[in-house]
Amino acid sequence: MYFCYKKIIQEKNRSQEKDRAVSEQEKLFDIRNWVPYQMWRLSQEAGYILEENYSVKYNIRGESWRFMAMLASSAPVSAKKLGELLDMDQVQVTRALNKLLDNGYVTRRTDPKDRRKVILNLSREGAEVYQAIVVMAMELEQKFLGEMPQEEQKAFRGTLTRLLGNMDSIRGDSKLF
Repeated sequence: MYFCYKKIIQEKNRSQEKDRAVSEQEKLFDIRNWVPYQMWRLSQEAGYILEENYSVKYNIRGESWRFMAMLASSAPVSAKKLGELLDMDQVQVTRALNKLLDNGYVTRRTDPKDRRKVILNLSREGAEVYQAIVVMAMELEQKFLGEMPQEEQKAFRGTLTRLLGNMDSIRGDSKLF
């Protein structure tokens, strides 16, 4: 009986020590200083600001805008390929595509080489809306970068490209932790 009680106390003490160690580590970790969180915040804030300026006027949301932007640089392309390029699942692709089709911003046609495949393009009106939002996006980026010298902007873009490449490598490594 004494042995069992002693063992329970030892386990409890070990557990408390682990809890203290985790608590100290947690105190050292401030998510506000974690680079992925900071990048996420920048992305979210930029997206919100941009969307506030076009969503009512053009009747689209951020997901549809990203779809249009990728379509503008990749057309003609299939919905499946566009989803892969944007890292969107099929539900997101369908929702964005339907909204853009309803607004008349995207056209679709059957691929003459493969009748099972649908090819997407921006419509004339979609291209005009896309250009208008690009102007807003570029103005926002200029304000965001502020007085950062061109040399620093170039280095910053290079760092972002490298970080994205690193994440692609990490994503492919199933034995990370």
